[in-house]
Amino acid sequence: MSIYTVIDKLEGTIKEGVWLPFGARIVSQDRLLDLVEKLRSSLPDEVSRAKAVTKDKDRLIEDARAQATAMVAEASAAKTQLLDDSEITRQATERAAQILAQAEAHAQEVRRGADEYADGVLASLDASLGNALAAVHKGREQLASDLSSNGAPATRARS
Repeated sequence: MSIYTVIDKLEGTIKEGVWLPFGARIVSQDRLLDLVEKLRSSLPDEVSRAKAVTKDKDRLIEDARAQATAMVAEASAAKTQLLDDSEITRQATERAAQILAQAEAHAQEVRRGADEYADGVLASLDASLGNALAAVHKGREQLASDLSSNGAPATRARS
């Protein structure tokens, strides 16, 4: 029998009692003691059920707290990972820009060196060709001079 049923019967027994003057009632002592005994015997079942419900509630709350804590830790770790990934990406981009700038500077230096070398080679070639051309002119002038001294008509040197 549930505790609420016993309480309802107890209440009914009190209401069924005989009225006396000055607001008092007479109720059956045996009936009340019987209901109190039933109440006492029902109480441990009800209390143990209430304890079990309370224990389950406490366990569920603890489980929920543990899950919430795990979720917060996981979210924090994910946030940290994303920030780390973002930082790594930023650093990699920065490093790539540095390497590219160094490579461009090196390429420009190599081009400048190659241009200077080519200019030197061309200057040397120009000087050699100038000397060769001067030798050709001198040789032609000599031939022209030799021809005119031998009695042949002099021809004008061509350039």
